[in-house]
Amino acid sequence: MKRSIIKGVFLLMSLFPATAFAQVEDPVLMTVNGKEIRRSEFEYAYNKNNSNLVDGEQTVEEYLPMYVDFKLKVAEAEALGLDTLASLKEEYKRDRAQMAESYLMAPGFIENEAYKIYAKDSATIGKDGFLKLSHIIFLVKQKDDEAAVRIAKERIDSVYAMLESGKSFEETAEAFGIPAQTIAPFEIIRGQAYPEFEAAAYALADGEYSKPFESPAGFHVVKRISSRPFGSFEEYKPAIVNMLEQQNIREAARLAKGEELARLMGGNITPQAALAREDSLLEKKYPEFGNLMREYHDGLLFFEVSTREVWGKVSQDEPGLEKFFKKNRKKYRFDTPRFRGAVIRANTQETLDNIKSLIAGKNIGEYKAAIDSGFPKDSMRNMRVEIGVFAIGDNAWVDKLVFSQGEGGKLGKNFAVVDVVGKVIENPEVYTDVKGAVTNDYQKFLEEKWLKSLRKKYKVKVNKEVLKTVNGHK
Repeated sequence: MKRSIIKGVFLLMSLFPATAFAQVEDPVLMTVNGKEIRRSEFEYAYNKNNSNLVDGEQTVEEYLPMYVDFKLKVAEAEALGLDTLASLKEEYKRDRAQMAESYLMAPGFIENEAYKIYAKDSATIGKDGFLKLSHIIFLVKQKDDEAAVRIAKERIDSVYAMLESGKSFEETAEAFGIPAQTIAPFEIIRGQAYPEFEAAAYALADGEYSKPFESPAGFHVVKRISSRPFGSFEEYKPAIVNMLEQQNIREAARLAKGEELARLMGGNITPQAALAREDSLLEKKYPEFGNLMREYHDGLLFFEVSTREVWGKVSQDEPGLEKFFKKNRKKYRFDTPRFRGAVIRANTQETLDNIKSLIAGKNIGEYKAAIDSGFPKDSMRNMRVEIGVFAIGDNAWVDKLVFSQGEGGKLGKNFAVVDVVGKVIENPEVYTDVKGAVTNDYQKFLEEKWLKSLRKKYKVKVNKEVLKTVNGHK
């Protein structure tokens, strides 16, 4: 029977190449720099990204250019050899191991072990639950003589008599000089206390107190404050699992999975070898894992190449930022005047004057270095200097001292004086006056310029007929 099945498979393979089956089930949607991208890969990315959108779903046609741009950057990263970087390979290896963990553990193993612990505890605790108690005790040691024991017993009887007269537990304890923390409420379950203590406590209703009784520790009166039942498995599961993980339960789950795989593979392989083989096949056996790891791999390359080519360059390219600002100056206008400078708070007028003298005549970008060079680090607690471009409403002291609005801010106990150094500007004069906006726009400019070069450099071919079938096939 087995031989006939194999013959049938080979007959089909001889009539139709293996690639034909793959193309029918999962056709090539596009190629980027000669690299095939199948429909399932695009569908995974499209569906995942659209599930995170707030403003409504994108159409396939709207999403396609974004996806192509992403793949172009990945192609550039591979062309630059970034996929061979030891640091990226190590990061991918480490994170893949973490993501693969659930596939390499026996399904439900940890939860089953957690439930065993819960069931055992439930059998012990579930019937009576937790008791919240308070008690007054007069300790008796084994070496105490009969007189000491008699005194302890007389005192606990007096406690009970006072309670019976209507005094509260707290009032009674205070009358006998017992500290409040000694009668602080606590919880117990079955098996945690002396049998005599449990017998007295569990016999009470909520709010009742016991008659005096003796245990190996001494003489008690116990008050039952409240009780609560043992919770559900879902309630205790996180704590139990956390405890099991500290006991290396994940390794036990891996071993169980390895033993299961070894049996399925014929038993002539160790559990560890079976796990290693399974690990090597995860991307093929589980499409969702394969998609996730391809996405992660490409994401690492995308981030690295984008940082190198654009993101990492922008913040350091001050000449480029200034040039971009001057070329697009009309775009960056203030609706109201701004104050460019520093707000200085200090412990003394002398300290404040010293700071002002250090930054006098300097560019705002030089303020911090000048202050740092003029004061030792341990003196910084005596001053606060805020440097920037402030609109009305950004800083209470700027509002008062520069724009004559409001009452100013709070100086705080370590500061006695405040002043400002700088000037009012009607519109941005240099790119740093609107650094955030300019940096963002300059990055977009460089990114689009880079993408234009990638579109020329790498050939992209899209099968529009396959594109029409995205999310519309069985």
